[in-house]
Amino acid sequence: MGQGQFINLEAEGAWGDIDTINLAADYYFDPAFSFGLAYNIEDDGDEDIDFFSVRSKYFFSPNFAVGGAVGFGDDIQGFNLNVTLRF
Repeated sequence: MGQGQFINLEAEGAWGDIDTINLAADYYFDPAFSFGLAYNIEDDGDEDIDFFSVRSKYFFSPNFAVGGAVGFGDDIQGFNLNVTLRF
């Protein structure tokens, strides 16, 4: 996008006894810091479960990052902390 800003787009799907679709988008303000949104739907044939989340990640170096997400959905709330190692 220019000036060190990037957009990351993700899409994933799995179909079988349980159908799942995951969509996500992250905006990198610079190579180190991102803010994004994600959406997940899961259908087991009886009921659909929707889950939305807001997430962020910060790279302390090109190989090490910490991130987190807060999500909510159909009677579900979630909180995630993560560490990313690139090698």
